[in-house]
Amino acid sequence: MSGKFCVLCGKQNVELIDSLCADCYVKSKKLIEVPKRITGKYCKICGAQWIKGKWIRTSATSLASVVEDIIIREVGNKIDIDKNVEEFAFDIKSIWKDPSGNSFATVEFRGNVRGKPFSQEAIISLEMERTLCDSCFRKKTRYYEAIVQLRSKGKIGIDDKKRAFFESFFSTSIVDNISDVIEGREGVDYYFMSKSVARKLISMISSIVDVEVNESYQNEKMKNGKREAKLVISLRI
Repeated sequence: MSGKFCVLCGKQNVELIDSLCADCYVKSKKLIEVPKRITGKYCKICGAQWIKGKWIRTSATSLASVVEDIIIREVGNKIDIDKNVEEFAFDIKSIWKDPSGNSFATVEFRGNVRGKPFSQEAIISLEMERTLCDSCFRKKTRYYEAIVQLRSKGKIGIDDKKRAFFESFFSTSIVDNISDVIEGREGVDYYFMSKSVARKLISMISSIVDVEVNESYQNEKMKNGKREAKLVISLRI
């Protein structure tokens, strides 16, 4: 403001921020407080990320982009930005490892203060846990709660046309729920990790076409005082 001057450089008749001109403010202030370390967890098979206590699939197309997603999210959540910073943005410049195998990210931060641009780089330590999400763990161990036995009415075996018709009802969530598929002389068995997903699929099909559906149970046992059994759904089309 008129009649005032920057306490560092002495520049007069300029807009001041805490008694400093924009040039000195940018040079002398720590505009971005950056976390020294960020952590994350993701599935090493499908790339699902552990976010707020849940496994979540994102639009990331590779495990490398999954790591970038985690870095961007965690840095965005943990940085502290000076109140006078405008037009703020940041990018990952590189992800690298030191000779000991520790992982780091070099991140560049940019913005301006009252029209004065600035940039700042930071090296952030990464602790990324590569593990298996619940779905991939169950698939790996071939866990299942229900079997859908696809059969043909009145004859042994199932032709390709009927199988293709049945599988045309599969959504991405249904495919993700299948832990195994076994082809046999009588037909095809689909192993589902969730009874409810298997039942919803059968309900959807039976509401459209005339099919024969029978339910039974196998491998019944007691666990923690509760009776458990595998659901078997015979579907004849």
